[in-house]
Amino acid sequence: MRKFAVTLSSIMLVVVSGCANSQGEKAPMTIGEISQQQLMANHKFFQQNYQASQLSALEITEINRWPKDLYIEVYFGSWCHDSVREVPKFLKIVAQRPTLSNRLIALDYAKSEPSGSAKNHDIKYTPTFIVYQNDKEIGRIIERPKVSLTADISAML
Repeated sequence: MRKFAVTLSSIMLVVVSGCANSQGEKAPMTIGEISQQQLMANHKFFQQNYQASQLSALEITEINRWPKDLYIEVYFGSWCHDSVREVPKFLKIVAQRPTLSNRLIALDYAKSEPSGSAKNHDIKYTPTFIVYQNDKEIGRIIERPKVSLTADISAML
């Protein structure tokens, strides 16, 4: 019974902690606000997934319809497989719409960073995309979109 409890506790720890570093990347953990250029230069898996990611013609049409007052904060882990999958897709959206206001905030394993912004926004999982319009939060995408980042953001508008 004790062996079962230890195994169950180990599984729960992995599930509760959210992402774990399954990428095997040796780059140091990035913490705090970071530019797209810094992210790509320091984390090869983000760069590889960015290069592999493509937007469809329908997604490009949707993105071009988005209002100009849209702002998106992205809380992610440089160590997190969900972030490595989703953040490069978001950066493809930004490349299509360079005027899209956004911030990239890298978190540590405890989902925190020096400015305290993640704590103030109650971030528990990575990545978390917080979408604002007219300086008001209109929705969040947590860990993975329901359909796609483009479709989920469009549905919030």
